[in-house]
Amino acid sequence: VRSWRLRVGAIAQPRHSILGMAAAPAAGLAGPLYAFAACGGYMTLGPLLILLNNHILHGLHFPYPIALSALGVTFSAACCRLLTLTRLVPLTRPELAQSRAFFWRTTLPLAALAALTLALGNAAYMHLTVGTCQILKALTPAITLGLSYALRLEEPRAPVVGCVLLMCCGTAVAARGEIALPRLGLLLQLSANLAEAVRVVLAQRLLSAGGGAPPPPR
Repeated sequence: VRSWRLRVGAIAQPRHSILGMAAAPAAGLAGPLYAFAACGGYMTLGPLLILLNNHILHGLHFPYPIALSALGVTFSAACCRLLTLTRLVPLTRPELAQSRAFFWRTTLPLAALAALTLALGNAAYMHLTVGTCQILKALTPAITLGLSYALRLEEPRAPVVGCVLLMCCGTAVAARGEIALPRLGLLLQLSANLAEAVRVVLAQRLLSAGGGAPPPPR
């Protein structure tokens, strides 16, 4: 009986290891699949939201772009507050939620820039087509990179600079095809790009300055 048990154990052990080896790649694929699904959802919902805003502003003749932006921000804030109150998304730094210094120095400036980006971006839709606005938005990475280099948050690298210059050239060529490009719409969209670039750079600088730095991953 003992020899039979040893043989059964010798046969069962490789099977267990094979199942473990098969389960390991499946578990390893969960992260990339989740990332691909999130990116796919973002890439699908983003254009749909843009088309919906354009339909509301032009199709339904709703001439209040700032109010339209406020609706989206209000709904996002309500969802975030609900998720934190129900503990579905716990706060990693709960002490910062009660800090007035963090609110005035970090939260308020970032929120003001985000609101300015949404308001100016939606106002640009009143004067430009959806395609033109999206083409001009491609300049935002170039502005962000320039501000990062100016504030010495990043060091210039040839591959990154080359890619950004290529994006700028493509944007210039695509925007040139517009027969009539209203100056007011162009100014509004470029101002929205600048506000978004300042928000990104300021967030990187403020959140990495110490008080608002996220905790290291465990």
